[in-house]
Amino acid sequence: MPYTIANGMNIYYEVHGEGFPVVLIGGLGSQIESWATQVPVYLKHFKVVVFDNRGAGRSQKPEPGYTTEDLADDAAALMDALGIETAHIVGKSMGGMIGQWLAIKHPEKVRKLVMGCSSASRDEVGNVILRMGREIASKVGMKAVWIMALYLGYSRDYIEKNLGSLGGSIDAIPENPDALRGYIGQSYAVEGHNTTDLLHKIKAPTLVMLGESDMTTSPKRTRELASLIPGSKLKGFEGVGHGFWRERQEEADRLVLGFLLGD
Repeated sequence: MPYTIANGMNIYYEVHGEGFPVVLIGGLGSQIESWATQVPVYLKHFKVVVFDNRGAGRSQKPEPGYTTEDLADDAAALMDALGIETAHIVGKSMGGMIGQWLAIKHPEKVRKLVMGCSSASRDEVGNVILRMGREIASKVGMKAVWIMALYLGYSRDYIEKNLGSLGGSIDAIPENPDALRGYIGQSYAVEGHNTTDLLHKIKAPTLVMLGESDMTTSPKRTRELASLIPGSKLKGFEGVGHGFWRERQEEADRLVLGFLLGD
């Protein structure tokens, strides 16, 4: 299994396909598997790099106290370890926050930047949801957190149509002290994220996407994110929320690939 030490962390990663690299960065608590439907589509055009952020999946899960900036330094170090000088960076939710820091601190590594359901900072409603998630994880368990996230992130119609597969995904969520520690550490990192005063430094062409009915990340905050990055493009998806990339997968992936492949 491919591991490397990146920024002092033992990071699990996978590389698929050939060509110019695109690095996919997942959200809070997610694993490589969260990109399972994107990898086969994107590898037709790119070398696709996916990895578990510190605190999730098979990567190292240190004690809480790290930041989204630290997670970006992990990603930059992973790129160095893989010999990748520059790549397209695609991140969703927390992954978009990590992408922001990459483009701010390591601009030479970011050819183009795509972010979905992300923000430059959190509002109080979003932070209440994070705190509630930590409370549920600690007192009830990780599966309960993901059930909450499911109902906050997706439309009822989508859940009804996909209840079997979604239930299977929840059944696979680990319940152990390491997974809990990692989730809590990432949650605090997201809550403390704030790049508002630094986004003007981003020079990479940027695409920002959002679900217009997002309950987890305020659409207002995502629009603000786009407005603070010079020349960025913004696309909203009506009738869907935080999980728009899954509910509108074909449309979202077509938009992303068109942006990455365009001049």
